[in-house]
Amino acid sequence: MAGHDEQAEHTKAEHTHGDNCGHDTMEHDDHVDYLHDGHRHSEHEDHYDECQ
Repeated sequence: MAGHDEQAEHTKAEHTHGDNCGHDTMEHDDHVDYLHDGHRHSEHEDHYDECQ
């Protein structure tokens, strides 16, 4: 998928993004990405991808 470089450093077991996770959100196509420590996390199957 374009714009997705690699799997995020943290796993869903360590931190699950959602409505009350404390991270800002960004609408992206048909889903929401989460702004995490200066980069975007996009949910992908059983993990998050780091996005450009």
